[in-house]
Formats: sequence, C-alpha cells, structure tokens
Amino acid sequence: MSELLLASLFSAILAFAWSNISALGGIFVWVGFAGWTSFCVADETDSIKKMIKSYTCNLSGVFWASLTIYISSLIDIPMITNLLTCGFVTVILIYQSRFKMFSCVPCTFIGCFITFGLNGDFKMAAIGLLCGSILGYLSDKAGVLAFKIKTSDSDVKKVA
Repeated sequence: MSELLLASLFSAILAFAWSNISALGGIFVWVGFAGWTSFCVADETDSIKKMIKSYTCNLSGVFWASLTIYISSLIDIPMITNLLTCGFVTVILIYQSRFKMFSCVPCTFIGCFITFGLNGDFKMAAIGLLCGSILGYLSDKAGVLAFKIKTSDSDVKKVA
C-alpha cells in the first residue's frame, strides 16, 4: 500500500469522525473543513507552527469580517457601506501580510468569508476554524504515521 493511500485513508477517517462529531457539537461541518483547508495552505513546515499560523490568520479574518458587519449596521446606505467596508477590509487583509504571523492571506480571507457566510456568528466561526486547524494538524501527523508504517513495512520485507 502506498504512503499516499495510507495518508488518504487516515484523512478520510478523520473527515468521517469530524462530520459526526461536529453535528453532535452543533458546529457546521463545512466550517471545520474550511479550517482544515487553511491548515493545508499555511506557509510553514512545522505542523504546530502551521496550525497556529493558519488559525491566527483565520481569526484575523473573523475579526475584520465582524468589524465590517458592525460598521455596516451603523451606516444604512448599502452601496457606500459595501464600498467602504469591503474595500477597506480588503486593503487591511492584504497589507497585514507584511507581518509574518499574518502572512497567509488565503487563511485570512477564509476566516473572513466564513464569518460572512455565518451572518456574523464569530463564535461559530472561531470554534469551527479551530477544530479545522486541529484536524489539519492530525491529518499531517497521520501522513507522518503512514510514512513510518510504510517504511517499517518495507524494512520487514527486506529482512524476510
């Protein structure tokens, strides 16, 4: 069995578990998968750093989306509100990437869009995205485990 197939099977088991656990916890399944996706695109090599960075960027997006929704509720002129808030937030989302901790712009946008998709439910966004970054970490570790299983399996075949 190939290493890729083993890692895929472990990830599928995690996805199945998440789909069932999230329903019990009242968290939208897709929010966790968005956090998992964020983990996959974060530009770090160490799994813990990758998890922290993807979630930090996600939370930044959650913050900016929440601020946008709040400001929009204060100004009741949709066209101007959309122009000011979406334009302003987009500039900030990209500009803040000059700081290493916020340099993964796709993760920040994912956090932002998830919050918009949840109609401003920042708690659901933050919890779901955290679960997703943990799932990403676990799937990464599953890949390492798959490599170890594959390596030890090939060592057994060499001895035999």
